[in-house]
Amino acid sequence: MNKEELRLLKLEGYMRQEDKEHFSLRVMTTAGNLTSDQVRCLSDIADMYGKGYMGFTTRQCIEIPWIKEELIPQVKRKIAEAGLKTGGTGFTVVGVAGCKGSICKYGLIDSQEIARKLDEKFLGMELPGKFKIGITACPNNCVKAPISDLGFMAQNEPKVEIDTCKGCKICERTCKVKAIEIVDKKAVINYGKCLSCGQCIKNCPFKAMKLEKEGIVMYIGGKFGRDIRLGNRVIRYVNVDEIESLSEKVINYYKESGKKGERLGKTIDRLGIDSIKKALDLEIN
Repeated sequence: MNKEELRLLKLEGYMRQEDKEHFSLRVMTTAGNLTSDQVRCLSDIADMYGKGYMGFTTRQCIEIPWIKEELIPQVKRKIAEAGLKTGGTGFTVVGVAGCKGSICKYGLIDSQEIARKLDEKFLGMELPGKFKIGITACPNNCVKAPISDLGFMAQNEPKVEIDTCKGCKICERTCKVKAIEIVDKKAVINYGKCLSCGQCIKNCPFKAMKLEKEGIVMYIGGKFGRDIRLGNRVIRYVNVDEIESLSEKVINYYKESGKKGERLGKTIDRLGIDSIKKALDLEIN
C-alpha cells in the first residue's frame, strides 16, 4: 500500500499501526453518544476483526485496533450498516466534543444539542490544519474549552439581593472556590474568585442569589499537546444563538488566513491578534 492509499485510509479513520501489518479504526461519536445497537456492532467488529477490545480517545471517539488490511472492506460494510461515522483525522474539523450538558446537575446549557448541530454543519470540513471544537456547559470545564481551537463555556454570574439574604451560609458552603463569605449576616461575593458557575443561585433557598448575567465565554486558538496554548478570550459573553454563526466566522478566517499544517493559534500569533479582531468584529483579549 503506497503513501497516498494510506493517507486516504487515514482520512476514513483507518490508521496503520506501528507494526505496519494492522490498522486501528477510529469511530466518531456525537458528543460521546452512541446507540446501544451501535455499541453492539462495535463489539462484534472488535471480536471478529480485532482482538476483542476497544479504547476511548480524549476527543470522545472509539478506536478498535488490530484490524488486518484485507479485512477492512468487511469492516466498512458493517460500519455503514450501523449508521456509524469514521474519521476524525487529518486537516479537517474533527468531531465536536461536548460535555453532558443539561443531563448534569451543574449544566447551564444543552451542550449536547449544540455539539450535534455544529457536528452536522462543520464535521470533516477541510482546513489548513486540524480544528477542534469543544462545548462545556459550566465552569467545571470538563471538555477543556480554553485549549480547543474553538471553545465555548457557559457561565451564570450571581448577584446578592441584600434585603432577601438571611445569612444562612448555604451559598458559602456551596461555593467550591470560596468566593462567598457571610459578613454581618449577609452574603458577599468576591468576583475576583467567582467562576460564575451558578450553583449559589440554584441552591439559595430564599432566592436571594439572583442571575445578574448569563452567556457563553468564547475561546479562540487554544491547543493542547506538546505546545500548549490557551485560547484568546472574547471579552463579552456570547449568546447560545450566536455560537453557530461565530463558529462559521472563525472557521472562514482560519481557512483564508492559515498556512498548511498551522493550527489556528499559530495563525493568530503570526498575524497578530488585531487580524482576527477585525475579521470577527469582536473584542478579544
